[in-house]
Amino acid sequence: MMLIHGPGRIFFLCSSLLMTSECSESLLPGFSQIQYGHRLDGSMVNSFPEFSFIDCVIECLVTPRCISVNYCTGAKFCEINYGDKVAPGTKFLDISGWIYSDMTQWPKELAGACGSSSCNMNETCKHKRYTEDKTVDCVLSDCGIPVKRGLDLSEAEREDAIGIHRRIHASCSDGYFQFGSGRLICQSNGEWKYNIHCEDREWLQYSNHIYYHFTEAVSWDTAKEYCETLYDAYLVTIDTALENDWLVKTFVERDIGSKETCDSLFSCGSLWTGGTDQAEEGNFIWTGSNATVEFVNWAPNNPNNNRDNEHCIRLLIDGTWSDYVCSDQLSFICEKTLVLNK
Repeated sequence: MMLIHGPGRIFFLCSSLLMTSECSESLLPGFSQIQYGHRLDGSMVNSFPEFSFIDCVIECLVTPRCISVNYCTGAKFCEINYGDKVAPGTKFLDISGWIYSDMTQWPKELAGACGSSSCNMNETCKHKRYTEDKTVDCVLSDCGIPVKRGLDLSEAEREDAIGIHRRIHASCSDGYFQFGSGRLICQSNGEWKYNIHCEDREWLQYSNHIYYHFTEAVSWDTAKEYCETLYDAYLVTIDTALENDWLVKTFVERDIGSKETCDSLFSCGSLWTGGTDQAEEGNFIWTGSNATVEFVNWAPNNPNNNRDNEHCIRLLIDGTWSDYVCSDQLSFICEKTLVLNK
């Protein structure tokens, strides 16, 4: 590779495997726009050690998602980016020893046969550089920019990248509540493995599920629809005595009352669960899974289907259950499975 000295700069020009006479001029616009002492943070696709600067530029040109590069001249270290210095969420830093360049000034001819490839956005075009061989392969390069409700990538760490087998540290945006470590890993199949879940309400976690008590009073059918349609959740399922006790201490005693604060079992109120026998009298199921209700905690003389009109399970202040008129209006708990590491 030839070195040509410009005013105060050393410019890397063409590889000896390229046509030197015309390549020198075609590369000058790119070199003239290099920004020395700068590095872009927050949008790395991938990084490569022991690369020349020209090879770094070429790697960007053959990767459809790439629009700029960082290059450490001393370490010969290349970083290709999916953003540029004006992209939202990126940080354009003053760092000695680094240079930054976007791809607008570099000729596509540097990409060789890959200059006209039809690789997808999350692929890299592979070919035999500096040869006449026009055969190319498109291989997965990255998992794309993570998109998930409430996800904030602004505090990603220095080495974070979206390339295959790379990772990103994320958090939840202001106003959201975070579950999980915040680590995302780009898997070999091009899909993210998330260890983060963001909610815009303060759902509370028990085991691998999260719960929220909506205090507005609605019918059982309305509560079910609310959970499923607005929150991708379901009316609460109660599988164990421990879960039942946790729900009472966490939501019922906080928002409704307890045996100590209420005059009677029914004076303070109750809340809807997802249990019902509307399809078949006496055969109670949980609507979240359509599974038969196995653990039960019925209040005395329940279920009794009073006047043949009680088909929905409500949770009372002492933690016992009763079947109740589904059209009556109660508060309700939505539940959803907390999916992490998937």
